[in-house]
Amino acid sequence: MNLRRVVVGALETNCWIVSAGGEALVVDPGDRPERILAATADLRVTAILLTHAHFDHVLAVPALVDAWRVPVLAHPAESPVWPHELATVRRDGHWDAGTATTELLARDPARLAPPDRLWDGAFTPVHEGVLPIGPLTAHVLHTPGHTPGGISLLVDGHLLSGDTLFPGGPGLTGPPLSDFATIVGSVRTLLALPGDTRIHPGHGRDTTVAAERPQLPGWISRGW
Repeated sequence: MNLRRVVVGALETNCWIVSAGGEALVVDPGDRPERILAATADLRVTAILLTHAHFDHVLAVPALVDAWRVPVLAHPAESPVWPHELATVRRDGHWDAGTATTELLARDPARLAPPDRLWDGAFTPVHEGVLPIGPLTAHVLHTPGHTPGGISLLVDGHLLSGDTLFPGGPGLTGPPLSDFATIVGSVRTLLALPGDTRIHPGHGRDTTVAAERPQLPGWISRGW
């Protein structure tokens, strides 16, 4: 397996490119399609997978679908999330970046302005189960909480956790369509994986199951 990371967008989203045998799956193309196209120039991309449908994980989707003519995969429970994102940006004139919104707007409002072309929200439903990537077998895990249809991808000892699990805790559960108790349940499932499983989150640095597992009681106590 080969794993590449391209950091894109206002929230520095990790777009992951998982490949084997010359075939690739692109996970969370959050922005800057030209950079993602360059990073996959030597590969045959077979699908785009969304760990969830927040704006910072999907903005490059239209351009990449045009370039590759591939399906966009997401969990069916994610259906209400992108319409909610669109309703928010139409109401406020900018994306909701959670706790980073105020700082980003003060620094440069254009960073949260929507592009001219937006994803139409169409996707092919993917459930828990096996997903082939060339000769590899990846496993799709439904890990809700940050969003209802959040998913993580386990492949060859590597876990792409989206915004479900980060170094130091679970993903944000303040926005609508999220729930702390639900994400704790998802995190418990992920932390039951072997300790040497490498965690690659939707933002920021990598970690391991062994490094994060002992911290779970503290996360539950603090409530976020």
